[in-house]
Amino acid sequence: MERGDRSRPRSPLPAPPWRSCPVPAPCFAVVLALCLLGLRANAQTPSASLSTSPRPIELKEEPGGEVPEVFISPGKSTTLMFDAELLRTAEGKDTATLERREAFALVDAGLTILRLIPSEGLKPGDRLRLTVRFAGRAAPSGAAFTLVVHAAQAEPMVEVYRNARPVESYQQEAREARARAAQCHDELKRIQAERAEPGGLTGLLAAKQLDEKGVLPKVLTEAFTEAPGNVPSVFLIRSYRAAGRVAVELELNGLANAPPFVVAGAALTGRRGAELKVLPVWSSGPIKADPSNPGRVVVEAEATTEDARGPYTLKLWEDGGGRTVLLGNVTFP
Repeated sequence: MERGDRSRPRSPLPAPPWRSCPVPAPCFAVVLALCLLGLRANAQTPSASLSTSPRPIELKEEPGGEVPEVFISPGKSTTLMFDAELLRTAEGKDTATLERREAFALVDAGLTILRLIPSEGLKPGDRLRLTVRFAGRAAPSGAAFTLVVHAAQAEPMVEVYRNARPVESYQQEAREARARAAQCHDELKRIQAERAEPGGLTGLLAAKQLDEKGVLPKVLTEAFTEAPGNVPSVFLIRSYRAAGRVAVELELNGLANAPPFVVAGAALTGRRGAELKVLPVWSSGPIKADPSNPGRVVVEAEATTEDARGPYTLKLWEDGGGRTVLLGNVTFP
């Protein structure tokens, strides 16, 4: 794996974006603490929108301790990049050991790269063990990982450091931490502004999300496609479009003798894999087996008129990537 020239003079880190921020210190401290907690959690749990930057994993010379987790998802690529060559057999084959290797659509190993694409045969919540061995006699001689299958989210890239981690990696991580802190600060300002604005139609007008076309509805109950084994089942589905926004409203019914379905996240994916920016998902509560009182879920996303043409695939999932609801041919007015 090629890396940039580490002998180049390093430019000073950019000034933190909050130095000129008018937010009071106590408020910013809360935001920064939340961001740092999010960064720590991201090491084990995928966020609602995974970063495209590689996540670093540092290996210890002595084996033992907690096995690092890497999140994968059916049909999505995850690449592990190593700073040391992987051991290969005399025939040139890789020596990586992957549990249920037959359940992967692609396992492509290079000298310092291992790319994985799980197939649909893997289910959310599955945990698989991956081990690799390194060439040479330096420690550690190998590494183990736990691959955690998530319904919709995968870590696209992970950097694994066998040797001392370069300072450039720490600098990149610091830059991303500052960017996340600034993003949290902007999100806090947006939430505070929304609370100060009126609700109802007045709020839509104030936010410029209601133009002369109003909110356009579309009933999809007869048009959408439902994946077999969906938990729960769909009673009704409508889509809406307003200025710069789209939304999908669902009425769902849980299965008898099954735990209630608690929606934790959603994704709207187009034909070419592009995803709309989904806002926090609203639900009426845990979805139980009660046909007389179906659970309601609203998925809202940012979308231009061009983006809204679709069709899209809607996926809902539980916390931890457990059970899912998968609906196809979702279109908007």
